[in-house]
Amino acid sequence: MFKQPPEEPKLSPTNLPQSMPLTRSPKARFRPPVVAAVLAALMCVAALGEAHAASAKGWNALRAVVRKVRVGDLAGVDATLRKLQKKGSADHRATASFVLARVLAARGQGAEARKALRRARAIAKVHPPSWAWAEVEVLQAEGKESKALAALERLRRKQPRFRWAKADITWSRLLEKAASPKRSVAGALKLYGKRKAWLHLPQDELLARAARGQAAVGDKKGARKTWKKLLMKHPHSDLVAVAEKHVAIASLSDAERLDRAELLFARRAYERCRVESLYLWKKNYHREKVGYFLGKIGSERLRDDYVNAEIHFRPATAAGAPYAMFALSSYGIVLGKLKRTDEGVKAFDTWLKRYGRSVKPKRLVEAHYDRARVLRTGGRPLQAAADMKRFLLSHRKGIDYGKYWWFVGFWTYLGGKYEEAIGYFKPLTPSRNALVGGKARYWTAKAWDKLGKRDKAVKVMLRLYRNQPLNFYSGMAEEHLRAWGHGKKIPRRPDLSKVPYRVPNAFAGLPDEPAIATVRIAAHLGEYDTLRAVLKANEGRIIKSVGAKRAARLRSDLSDELEDFYSDRSRAWSRHRKSLRRYPTRKTVHHWRGIYPRAYHTHVVWAAKRYRAPEWMVYAHMLQESRYKPWMISHAPAYGLLELLDRTARLLALEQKEEYQLWMLMRPSHNIRWGTQYLGALYKKFDKQLPFAIGSYNGGPMLFEYHLNISKGLDFDVMVDDLGPHESRNYTRMVIGHFLRYLAIYEKPDRAAELRKQLLLKSWQPKWLKNPNY
Repeated sequence: MFKQPPEEPKLSPTNLPQSMPLTRSPKARFRPPVVAAVLAALMCVAALGEAHAASAKGWNALRAVVRKVRVGDLAGVDATLRKLQKKGSADHRATASFVLARVLAARGQGAEARKALRRARAIAKVHPPSWAWAEVEVLQAEGKESKALAALERLRRKQPRFRWAKADITWSRLLEKAASPKRSVAGALKLYGKRKAWLHLPQDELLARAARGQAAVGDKKGARKTWKKLLMKHPHSDLVAVAEKHVAIASLSDAERLDRAELLFARRAYERCRVESLYLWKKNYHREKVGYFLGKIGSERLRDDYVNAEIHFRPATAAGAPYAMFALSSYGIVLGKLKRTDEGVKAFDTWLKRYGRSVKPKRLVEAHYDRARVLRTGGRPLQAAADMKRFLLSHRKGIDYGKYWWFVGFWTYLGGKYEEAIGYFKPLTPSRNALVGGKARYWTAKAWDKLGKRDKAVKVMLRLYRNQPLNFYSGMAEEHLRAWGHGKKIPRRPDLSKVPYRVPNAFAGLPDEPAIATVRIAAHLGEYDTLRAVLKANEGRIIKSVGAKRAARLRSDLSDELEDFYSDRSRAWSRHRKSLRRYPTRKTVHHWRGIYPRAYHTHVVWAAKRYRAPEWMVYAHMLQESRYKPWMISHAPAYGLLELLDRTARLLALEQKEEYQLWMLMRPSHNIRWGTQYLGALYKKFDKQLPFAIGSYNGGPMLFEYHLNISKGLDFDVMVDDLGPHESRNYTRMVIGHFLRYLAIYEKPDRAAELRKQLLLKSWQPKWLKNPNY
């Protein structure tokens, strides 16, 4: 047995000598071979570590480029991708080549795209449908429409559900270019009648294509019929101008033009609806119908003509008119806005006499609320409160009692009866809901202050601040406490921006095996649907390899690439929502961040910077609008993450000279870009007065222009809570609360303080730019 000398230190990566002789030592005859073996092993480990580090660096560089591609920022990416396709592993080179091929194809550089695609053959094994789709794109860029059509038809046969909407419209376009007119017509009409075509396919484009094909084969009668169908079924389309060259609007009957007006109103194409309706109004044709459209457009849609709205509403309010019940209540509201208070109240009394016994409780209480609003805006808040109280005491079932009871207290407060108002607020204060209990506590404190009892006001405000953190009312309470000289009683906020925000490295520490390597490739292609399919196909093998917990974390770390934040957020809400009852700390901030994530941050960060909107504003609106669900469709209908109206999105795309189709609103990339564009424009319009930009996103800028005009001189909190439409009022306060939470858990104190001043205004100015006005 040979002993190692005691003075000889053990070898480790930290104490290896700079050089080590390979000659035998006379004292330790077998030591050199052992040392050589250890050294060789360490060198292999070091080399392997360097290789892993270089590989990770290459994938990270590719990920950064792919993020630019995902948001549509293609400037300079081809040069970077050309370098990346020559470095790293075979998988890395193939992935970079595939992304490069698609970028070049999008630019129409067919020959270069073909070269890049040849170097990306390995992707065909990762996800065959994605490879086939790239082949179609490259063939189109090469100008080989016939081959592209054949390739696309093979893809549609083998994978009919893969990008079906985009595949369908691309197929129709290729048919027109590369197939016979007869086949193009048949294809377009087949897609027009397809299930869900109204949402996912541009129906007006399909009809126009069919009409062109019919004309090409000499079917002039069929073509005219198809153009007319476009005029009648899609009067809001940008292709109407083309259709009018074949079928003049003047050739339509009055009944047909009335049908168009109704559809235009339903599709929110208000300017075109007004043109059609005015034509019919002047002809005295169905004034009870078109008067309703014109009245609603002038008073509640475009909000630009209250005087004529009152005139147009008159025939629409007649008993038996098609929209009489809705027209009569709108007529009363318009009279109130024109300062004809008694006439407005009388209109609502007529409404209650006609319909009060037949409508549901929710509709009945709204009529009483609107009647009371007429009195309030007419300078009679105490009468409004008394009338609302009288109704509520006799109707307790089937309505949101607390919601309307608060107005009894608020209007009493505005009438100067502060002690009485406190009594009305008292039964609402126990609620944990910020828009019930928080609101009641806040106005109770304001009433105590008006009565000269500031000590009681401070006590209520402090309780509100501590028990219901980070909402509109606790934020306003904090501002008042500081203004009253009680800022020292507010606990010092921790700087949570110093708590690192976990930027996931999804594949760190995972073994190099086929299933994980395949998912890594898919994660760097920039196609969320491809990644979802590949991850699902390899999920079982990944779980078997690394365990269910690590596999779940991998999916969570890929949320941005998968474009799915709803799942993680839902889990965080179910587990950690109790943490929201107290101000976030270093221990609970990760719970808060799970519930308030930087969702879709690749798209949000880029769009917020481009359109100069605060990043946190986008997240706050997204949370309120959709809870981060891209597939959302509201009753309006509004679509996607930021709940954009078709009308609004169409105008936003037109401003940027971008292609627009309705299905794009269901994709985060388009929805976030256009939604942030609108938020940035509203932020600028109202001179960075955030509450007005926030509320305008929901109710429209014309609503806030009107409200700010009639609210001159009111305190900010009164002005916000005096906004008429429930939805817009609640929306404004809720989004401000979300915004405050994002600031608290992510933003640096100085910047957070700057944005808080823009959110919780000490004073405000009724000023705005002309645009946007939609």
